[in-house]
Amino acid sequence: MPNVPVILRSLLAAALLSPCAHATAAPAPGEVVTGFHDVLIGNMKQGATLGCTGRSAKVAAAVDGSFDLPYLASKVMRRQWKTLTPEQQASFTSTFRELVLATYASQFAKFGGEQFETLATRELADGTRQVNARLKLSNSNPVNFDYVLREVNGEWRIVNVVADGVSDLAIRASQYDKAFKSVGFDGLLKQIESQTAANRKGC
Repeated sequence: MPNVPVILRSLLAAALLSPCAHATAAPAPGEVVTGFHDVLIGNMKQGATLGCTGRSAKVAAAVDGSFDLPYLASKVMRRQWKTLTPEQQASFTSTFRELVLATYASQFAKFGGEQFETLATRELADGTRQVNARLKLSNSNPVNFDYVLREVNGEWRIVNVVADGVSDLAIRASQYDKAFKSVGFDGLLKQIESQTAANRKGC
């Protein structure tokens, strides 16, 4: 660039070499929640066309991109997580993921005018974010959701869903703890697989 002033040349070079020059900002917590809701509504509107398999595929991409499933798996197992081998941890995470996918695919399968609304976001004491949202229903009172998100490698990921004050993480943790103590790890996996199969059957 023979005719470009030295200072301008330096600025151009700095912009080109900067790792952030072409980077896009990671979605904010509220945007993560809104994006996930958009997939659910899309599944509901195209429920019959997509079928269970199609809805599951779309939910899988959304869950993998919006949730921190490995973290969720460890928390839902509570103190038992550390007693598991790496192979068992991986097996549980995979089995738990299939249940999450089957649940969303079966519960959000038909559209009846429902509408999600993302509301306020606030920072919690531990550095996580809580996003308030609402599902408006055509024939009953709205359902209020609180999503908790943690930052993972510069991205916000969902780690808990609270519906009308009821924590999904807390409920599952209590259920799985009792099952683990009663039937052991293999028995717990079978129970989760059975629940997944039931959700898919009703999908």
